Amino acid sequence: MKLHRLGLGIALLAAIFCGAAWAQTGSITGTVKDTSGAAIAGATVVVTSPERGITRTMSTNSTGEYNESALSPGMFNIIVNASGFKKYEAKGVKLDVAEKARVDVTLEVGAATTEVLVEGANVAQVETQSSELAGTVTGKEITQLELNGRNFTSLVTLVPGVSNQTGQDEAKVGITGSVRYSVNGGRVEYNSFNVDGGDVLNAGLNGNQSTLIVYPSLDALNEVQVLTSNYGAMYGRSASGTVLATTKSGTNQFHGVGYEFIRNEFFNARNYFDETTKAPLYRRNDFGAALGGLAGVLAGLFYIFTGLLHVLAAAILSESGHPRCQRYCGEQS
Repeated sequence: MKLHRLGLGIALLAAIFCGAAWAQTGSITGTVKDTSGAAIAGATVVVTSPERGITRTMSTNSTGEYNESALSPGMFNIIVNASGFKKYEAKGVKLDVAEKARVDVTLEVGAATTEVLVEGANVAQVETQSSELAGTVTGKEITQLELNGRNFTSLVTLVPGVSNQTGQDEAKVGITGSVRYSVNGGRVEYNSFNVDGGDVLNAGLNGNQSTLIVYPSLDALNEVQVLTSNYGAMYGRSASGTVLATTKSGTNQFHGVGYEFIRNEFFNARNYFDETTKAPLYRRNDFGAALGGLAGVLAGLFYIFTGLLHVLAAAILSESGHPRCQRYCGEQS
């Protein structure tokens, strides 16, 4: 029964985080017209994500507008078909964290077998759906820029208007970490930090804060967006900046990474005026791994792995003659 209650609790927690993550999804909207500027109603719009195997299909309304929401950050293809018009396809449309991208489509008269192909870089994606000011730190910047401390929050200073007030040369994590950043001159305690829609700010006494509950690995992050002003009411809890971080999601292919970052006094030069025979002791090892792929396969592997852990735990308790073995083994059967 205890395991059943634990499973129910995990399911409820997952549901809560999924609901919270809604705030960090983006949307693609636009208007479908012909070359004369007249709206085309009933056109079929298909939004696909080849890397995730996702396909969304909708139709334009009476004014030729379409909207697809709850999209995770990534690359998308947009296909538009209408009777009597050439097929339109835009490939590689990039959607950032919580972005409201607008892709307007102009269809040309012709046979449906004829296709008009537009690359994503040539698709107008000027932010016209919102007045918010924001900056995005891409996944490439997260993993390839040198960071003293491997702390993703250091990257928010790449966004105009953000200044570092942590007082730390080496960005630390955990209870010694600090996220005291001023956004457009605002107070450092008025910021908000979210990972996949969940609030990770560690609020202390009297509302003061200085660190996060969790610092995701840099290799697990997809993008980080910093909202500096004029953002929507969904982020109204903050009086200053809002930082939205999203982790990488699974794709239709397996991919992973293993890493270790080493810092050791052996590699450090000794101060010229230092009379000691070697550099001061300094050792730091940051290692880990990340794996992504088919959600169903990974879920099955996770289930098998946790099952083996339960069997192993029961075997260890049995061999050691632990008094709780009988109850534990009874719950597993």
